[in-house]
Amino acid sequence: MPFAAAQNAARMEMELDRDDAAAKEPLFQSYEPTTAGYTKNSNDVPFMDVNFSVKYRLLPVEVTGHNNRAFLALTTRFGFYWGTRENSPVIGKDYNPKLFWRFLPDGDQLAASSQEGVAHENLEVEYADYFDAGYAHESNGQLIHTQAEYIATQKALQQAQYVNDNVHRGWDYFEGVWKTTLWPRSGNPLLSRLDLKFFVPKGLLQGDEDQYHPWENNPQGKPRDEVDGISELVRFQLYEIGARIDDTRPFSRPDITLSYTTGYHNPFQYSTVRAELGFQFYVLPLALWAQSGYMSDLAMYYEKVNSYGLEIRIRTF
Repeated sequence: MPFAAAQNAARMEMELDRDDAAAKEPLFQSYEPTTAGYTKNSNDVPFMDVNFSVKYRLLPVEVTGHNNRAFLALTTRFGFYWGTRENSPVIGKDYNPKLFWRFLPDGDQLAASSQEGVAHENLEVEYADYFDAGYAHESNGQLIHTQAEYIATQKALQQAQYVNDNVHRGWDYFEGVWKTTLWPRSGNPLLSRLDLKFFVPKGLLQGDEDQYHPWENNPQGKPRDEVDGISELVRFQLYEIGARIDDTRPFSRPDITLSYTTGYHNPFQYSTVRAELGFQFYVLPLALWAQSGYMSDLAMYYEKVNSYGLEIRIRTF
């Protein structure tokens, strides 16, 4: 009996801690990495690559319970061709609103703050383990939908070779994401993130999917589900969760990320591999990365491209 009472007391204390952590969780949070940096694709000139990604918690924990969250997320990407194209244009590349439900397994805690390892209103929030189920729309927001518009834009542009930037792409999709972390409470956690998507031929927001058109006359043209839909990411963090930032050192807090993406129509026929080295340069969180494969740009998602870049990663607001 004393042992059972101790177990119950420990369980109640854990639940109180979880509820307290959830109460401190901010409504407005980061989602995917928010970055600004330099990107060079083998089929394009270099550009300043900017990604902004946030999510908003829609319901209080009193409604969802501490094992569930409801989120609305928005991720955007644009390229600033500063000095590399005439007139240095800014090209919209990706707009991705998403509504999803996050399930947290029993025993999971808010796992991150960038400084202290505890949840706080003004610090980054992350979970060691979760499963997301959502519905999303993704588009590059461009205006060319027909061959006539393509030809007219090609004639109007001062740099006609960049006409493909203006071809519209758009899909709705269902998504399931499973993240798990090994050794989250000890040093050097290993993170795994499996991301599965199903692209809807006729979506609630997009209507008919808008992908590669035969009149584009590209021998690499193919549907998106040939190159995307199954992704696995593994990240090895070479420092403890909650480790303080040492702004006197030029290199600290390293992590290594490897990812693989393929389509579900013909799995493993068209593959994308990406490697990243993240680190802290004094106060700046940086990442060096290289990629070979597809989805380097939503407009040209179907073309095999080699890419590399350097980016600043903004973890908190």
